[in-house]
Amino acid sequence: MLLFKFVAIFSVFQYLSTQSVQLIATPDERSLSDGSTTFFTLKLSQDVDEDITLCVNVSETHDFVVSTPSLITVSGPSNASILPINATNAGQAVLTFCENSNSGIQVSNIDDVYLHVFVVHSRGLNIFNSIIGWIYFVAWSISFYPQIIYNFQRRSVVGLNFDFLAYNLLGFSVYSAYNIGLYWIPPVREEYFSKHPGQLIPVQLNDVVFAVHATIVTAFTIGQCFFLERANQRVSWFARAFIAASFALIFTLMIVASVNGNSFSWLEFLYWIAYIKLVISFIKYIPQVIMNYRRQSTVGWSIGNVLLDFTGGSLSIMQAVLVSYNGADWPSLYADPVKFGLGFLSIFFDIIFMVQHYILYRHNREEPMSGLNKTYEISYDDPDVNRSDSQLVANERTDSDASSQNQD
Repeated sequence: MLLFKFVAIFSVFQYLSTQSVQLIATPDERSLSDGSTTFFTLKLSQDVDEDITLCVNVSETHDFVVSTPSLITVSGPSNASILPINATNAGQAVLTFCENSNSGIQVSNIDDVYLHVFVVHSRGLNIFNSIIGWIYFVAWSISFYPQIIYNFQRRSVVGLNFDFLAYNLLGFSVYSAYNIGLYWIPPVREEYFSKHPGQLIPVQLNDVVFAVHATIVTAFTIGQCFFLERANQRVSWFARAFIAASFALIFTLMIVASVNGNSFSWLEFLYWIAYIKLVISFIKYIPQVIMNYRRQSTVGWSIGNVLLDFTGGSLSIMQAVLVSYNGADWPSLYADPVKFGLGFLSIFFDIIFMVQHYILYRHNREEPMSGLNKTYEISYDDPDVNRSDSQLVANERTDSDASSQNQD
């Protein structure tokens, strides 16, 4: 009994005598060219009775990316310690820390401190890659507007496939939810860091802005379909079934994540809805390609949208290749073959649209007669889909002339 009291008193005394502080490291990432040197600043959140010696662990994408001291001594907030980093080869490195001394001071967040080092061949190429990134971001962002302007100019959406619009709205909506969740929602971010320690969130602010903007602009384009001439165009049964099944899946996953968050978390929910976006990216252009083929015309489908999308996709792939080269990180290029493949898929369809517009159907670009009252049903089952607007106009004129002759 006496021994038990002694152990209990000693444990309480040891707990009370242990100081708990936090390690503050600034900044949390550095980018530099090989052969150069950079520094991190380390300090403790409050003054302590004695300095603490920490060991520095380095995890690299390959050997000899950086060199740094294996030990560093840190103290209170008024005395910052400098950790030098020497870049030797292009690549990435993650620095972590552990306590190396048996002092009475405990660093409570030591397992949560990660320092990222990105070593590149050329800082100039790094800047060039950033410029490319902003150019394709702008190209993709404004690629929605030529179609809107074209619809207003024609006062019609005939020739613009409604399945494409429906897929786009659903795809960008779930993409917005995915980006917002990873970028802004703390529980989701905490779960991501716990499952991927030391890694960065793969979503930036421009990703969030692009997705939300694309959703709003697509919704506006769909709104045009209710007020402008649309003939009898409608969303196909396949697209309606796909969208209904997607909403049913999303609703089911939301219930599972809400009720059973331990086995199916909100992060996993975001991954699942991201798969919906991937599937949509594979199929969304197909209805428009088929519609152009059956009508033998691209009237109603803006080529400006295609050219800007092609520009954005090409620059995106170029940037991915240059980033991998500059950082000697080729595995990251093919580590996500679906994402990289979707860029090529988008360019593939853009090329098809350009061939249709500039080569195959270049002579079928006449607009319908103004004031024409006849409504044409452009659907998968209608024989009129096999004719362009100009052919339909010509037929209307022929029918009108024949009627006049019969009256005479």
